[in-house]
Amino acid sequence: MFRNKLTDIPLFHAREAVPVRIVGDGAISTAGVGDGRMLPVLILDATDRPDIAEYIRLHRHGGPGDVKVQWGQLPALHDTVVLMLTVLRPAQMKMIIAFDLRRNHGFLVEQILGMNGMYIQAGQAGDRVGATMDHPRIVVEVPDTGFRPTWDKLYYKFTVKKLREAGLDRARAKVAARDAIAKLREIGAFRMTNG
Repeated sequence: MFRNKLTDIPLFHAREAVPVRIVGDGAISTAGVGDGRMLPVLILDATDRPDIAEYIRLHRHGGPGDVKVQWGQLPALHDTVVLMLTVLRPAQMKMIIAFDLRRNHGFLVEQILGMNGMYIQAGQAGDRVGATMDHPRIVVEVPDTGFRPTWDKLYYKFTVKKLREAGLDRARAKVAARDAIAKLREIGAFRMTNG
């Protein structure tokens, strides 16, 4: 999806063509889950996607799931990257999760790439992680797909652009962008440990 040519994405159902919005986010670190990594939690708008809530329910109460992941961009969504999840079991479905850099979703992408995973939870606008701790969520492992170098360039360029819009000259914006991204990665490297 990051080549100069467009690639069609085969779908199981027409509703899967619309990217799923992130309506809330946070992070959870548990010593017994994901080696204590600080995994981001994405609350996904399931208003038009009841299949997402059903998948999470089935996955929590059944055996392990089988999910393939692929990062990319959609031509109509500028300043956005997407993560496509192709779920093969316990149900067959696809989710295209849109990360809008203008809405500060860059930190979420950084966390997912740095921690190789995330939680997903079905919800609706207004849901917050702290108020929905008892809601079902599942861990999705996001292995290295080779996206990191592409992401680093995209996020650096976007951050420089935002700093330039805030009034910094080109040289200062480049330095400030590197510093800001380094700080984000430092914050995101937190791990919970036993003992």
